Amino acid sequence: MKYTIIAAVTAACLFTLPVRADQTAEIEDTINALYDVISGPVGEARDFDAMRDLFMDGASMGAVGAGPDGEGRGRVITLDDYIERSGPWLVENGFTERATRTEITQWGEIAYARSAYEGVNGVTGEVFLIGVNFITLFKVENEWKIASILWRTETEDWPVEAAFD
Repeated sequence: MKYTIIAAVTAACLFTLPVRADQTAEIEDTINALYDVISGPVGEARDFDAMRDLFMDGASMGAVGAGPDGEGRGRVITLDDYIERSGPWLVENGFTERATRTEITQWGEIAYARSAYEGVNGVTGEVFLIGVNFITLFKVENEWKIASILWRTETEDWPVEAAFD
């Protein structure tokens, strides 16, 4: 009888406790897919439908940095604004963005990532852009979707390492 009660209590706990699985790999896959979809050689069209699939409806994007007076400046845009403004440039110039370091914090269906990146010129192969993406993701209908992304390029005053301190 004693063992039956212990087994029943144990079984009840197993079925009622929430599962807190680490989904870092799934989140990182979504972030890597973001880098992949904007990357490609000169003349290669980007799959912006695949990019849209990575984002939640209403997601925002933005670039932040210091203006000429040293004060913070930025612009928040929609995904479609990004595609309209950057899409032709990506094809004409070729561009590859790759993660150099990513740290992810997950809490339930919310994830936050700091992802350092390098931007590589599609013609010369030279790294011409270094910075950090700050990405917020939600798990919606069993898929990790990007809710927002803000990025800042590295400067002498703001080295990439400072984003990870």
